Amino acid sequence: MHIVQALVSLNLGGSELVAVELSEYAIAQGHQVTVVAADGPLGDRIRTCGASHLDWPIGKKRPGTLRYISRLRSWLARAQPDVLHVHSRLPAWICELALRGLDPALRPTYITSMHGHYSVSRYSAVMAGGDRVIAVSDHIREYTLHNYPDTDAERVVTVHGGVSHVAFPFAYRPDPSWHEQAAREFPALQGKRLVCLPGRLSRYKGHADFIELVANLAADVPEIHGVIVGTAKPGSRYRDELEGLAERYGVLDRITFTGARKDIRDWMAASEIVYSLCSDPPEAFGRTVPEALHMGVPVIGWNHGGVAETLAVLFPQGAVPPGDRARLLELSRSFLRNRPAVSENTAFGLTESMEKTFSIYQSAQLENKP
Repeated sequence: MHIVQALVSLNLGGSELVAVELSEYAIAQGHQVTVVAADGPLGDRIRTCGASHLDWPIGKKRPGTLRYISRLRSWLARAQPDVLHVHSRLPAWICELALRGLDPALRPTYITSMHGHYSVSRYSAVMAGGDRVIAVSDHIREYTLHNYPDTDAERVVTVHGGVSHVAFPFAYRPDPSWHEQAAREFPALQGKRLVCLPGRLSRYKGHADFIELVANLAADVPEIHGVIVGTAKPGSRYRDELEGLAERYGVLDRITFTGARKDIRDWMAASEIVYSLCSDPPEAFGRTVPEALHMGVPVIGWNHGGVAETLAVLFPQGAVPPGDRARLLELSRSFLRNRPAVSENTAFGLTESMEKTFSIYQSAQLENKP
């Protein structure tokens, strides 16, 4: 098969990682892959695995992006791929409009992925319009069917994200050189007990709850230190707000903002607890939860959305009723006093996720054959 992955960019993020993992898996299985997206930090992985990359910014919200409709249509007519898999809304519109003018005999099987709680609108409805619609959790599948009731339920299939056991091996711990480098970059971390909140700086990700939690833990655990791994959108002042909040709680010296990192595995593995505190909306899937748990690191998270599904299978004792800060504090204290064992588990594996996605590609292709 020749498979096209279309998305906004190759920046660090959940949907971007899924597209990269699918590309790497497809190449390893002997398929041809083309990725259509603006370049970014994950671009090296695309090129290293042997996929082709069209560095087209089809997700940039400006009038000039519309010129890619005809450019993509012409490319599709020449390349004649078998599958076109789209991972975000504006690229989906560009792809859908390109397909409308394409000879039906050349039309590839069209797959869309619902990676989150897209706003309910005609603009977002494009993500429910694929020949198959992949939802990243049962929660997102229900969200899609509830908000787009005209969508054929049989076309909407859940494929949870998967974790590589090679990239996130059980009992993994960072090597001494990583700790030395982290200490040079962030001297305040030396001798501290780390708790970690990974994810981009966004208001619904739970950073305020995390900072409040660190402040409340400080009396019982003097060595406690919160690490926030992730960055905000360019131009955002949200980090300034969070630093101001930490200062008001008196824990600015107990919070470290690392910015965007490629070594998130090491930060999670170096922490005693990893948190997932998305509030409204809840996390669609929350890949850092199975990543941490596959390494044996305890996770505490609000028990809703995709996180509830992963915790139920991998580590149910880490589930906290959404918004119950008293229980969050109580459970955190308990884990810090006596770290719970996390059992090795193969659920939510990367190979399983990739195989299920490819079975969807194949079944949709068979259905679309004249």
